[in-house]
Amino acid sequence: MNVDLHMHTTCSDGLYTPEQLTKMAAEAGLSVMAISDHDTVAAYSGHSFAPGIRVIPAIEMSSDYDGEDVHVLGYYIRPDQKELTEYCRQFKQRRLNRALEIADRCVSLGYDIDRGQIEGMLAKGGTVGRPHIARMLVAKGYFPDVKAVFDTILYRGGPAYVPYHRLTVDACIDLIHTAGGLAFLAHPGLLKRTLSRVLAFPFDGLEVYHPNNRGRCDEFLRIAREHHWLVSGGSDFHGVPGRFPETVGSYAVDESYVHGLLAYRP
Repeated sequence: MNVDLHMHTTCSDGLYTPEQLTKMAAEAGLSVMAISDHDTVAAYSGHSFAPGIRVIPAIEMSSDYDGEDVHVLGYYIRPDQKELTEYCRQFKQRRLNRALEIADRCVSLGYDIDRGQIEGMLAKGGTVGRPHIARMLVAKGYFPDVKAVFDTILYRGGPAYVPYHRLTVDACIDLIHTAGGLAFLAHPGLLKRTLSRVLAFPFDGLEVYHPNNRGRCDEFLRIAREHHWLVSGGSDFHGVPGRFPETVGSYAVDESYVHGLLAYRP
C-alpha cells in the first residue's frame, strides 16, 4: 500500500478542502496521509475527513537558517494543544500583515491587487501567503502561472518580497515536541548551503522521499540511518496546475519505507 505524508489544503496554500483532499486520497488508493498545512492546524477543526483513509495530524512549520528557508514537519501533534494553537493564531496574523504589505508593493509595481480580497481569504480560515497573491496575479492575466510570479517579483529578495518573523529551527522542534509530536526536516534537497549545519539540530526524522529529493533519496536515507532517525515521505501536494504532482497519488511512498513512522503511537 502507498502513503502520502506531506499534503496541503485550502487551510494554507492548497487548492482543495480537507474534505475534498481526503476523498481524493482514498479514491487514489492511499492507505495513510498527513495533512501538513503551513503553520496552521485549521484542517483539524470544523472539517470532516473522508472514510477509508487514516489521517495523521501534522503541521509544516516555517523557519530559516542563515538565509535559507527551513521547514519542519510535525507528525502526531495534538492540534488543540495550547502553545501550538497560540503559535498558529499569531502566525496567521503575521501572514495577513505581510500579505497586505506584499499587495501594496505589487500595486506600487503597477499590478492591481485588491486588499479586500486578501482579507476575505483569511475570513474563510487558514492563512494567507505568497502563493495566494501569486494566484490572484495569474487570474488577472499579469503572469502565465504561479512560477512566473515567483520568478519575477515574489522570490526571496524580489521587488514584491516582504520578509517575516519565523521561529528558529530548534524552537520549531521544541514546539512540536510540546504538542506531543515528532519533528522531521522537510525536503532536505531544497537546502543548498546549510544542509550539513541544519542536520545538527535534534530532529526525530528526515523526509527522505520528496519530489525535490529525486536522485538523492539514497543519500538522505543513509543520513537518516546514521542519525537513527525515522523516515518520512510525501508529495508536498498542493493541487496547483503546473506544479508536480498535479494529481493525488501520482507521487506516493510505499508504506514499508516509512513503517517506523506509521507504527509510532504517541
